[in-house]
Amino acid sequence: MSCYSEDEIAQVALEVIRRNPGIRTSELIKETRKIMKPDGEDLEILDGRNDDKFSQKVRNLKSHNTIADKVYTVGEKNRQWFLREK
Repeated sequence: MSCYSEDEIAQVALEVIRRNPGIRTSELIKETRKIMKPDGEDLEILDGRNDDKFSQKVRNLKSHNTIADKVYTVGEKNRQWFLREK
């Protein structure tokens, strides 16, 4: 039963973004989900929402600035994700 941390998800998401510059949030969630195959607690639907815990954790990468030093985003709704240049 998975209960991935944001840090675990961040590592996979960074690789997905690297391979797909400009990926939209909805696709980032799908691709990260394909790789990590969440189950159990991560698939529980959140109260008052339409998404599960896993998709919220992916969205939290932006709202919590978990990887802000490595990526930047463009747009507000279904934003695009890009790696920062070194």
